[in-house]
Amino acid sequence: MKKILILLCFSLALFSKSASAQQSDSSKQQMKFYYYPSSNIYYDPTAQDYWYYDESNSNWISVKQLPSSVTLVRSPRYLVYLSDTNIWKDNAEHLKKFKVKKNGEIKTKPAKS
Repeated sequence: MKKILILLCFSLALFSKSASAQQSDSSKQQMKFYYYPSSNIYYDPTAQDYWYYDESNSNWISVKQLPSSVTLVRSPRYLVYLSDTNIWKDNAEHLKKFKVKKNGEIKTKPAKS
């Protein structure tokens, strides 16, 4: 009987640890962004912010409204996901994946399985 009780306690401890790990994983939800490769701009529909690279400051900037000096080509756009708001961290990958040809067309590379 003592062995069964110890086994039951051990099983309960493992279950509670597994459940708490699953809760912490689910709290890291993926955030959705739209990426406009022709302009190299991101849009966060939840926060309603645009992210663009400011050449004069050599930094990525988040704004509610793009300055008149920045042109947004709305088509095509692609959904990209990240677990935090710094979507620009993956910009090198996005530039390769959604490569803009000289004629303005977008050539996407297939996703790796």
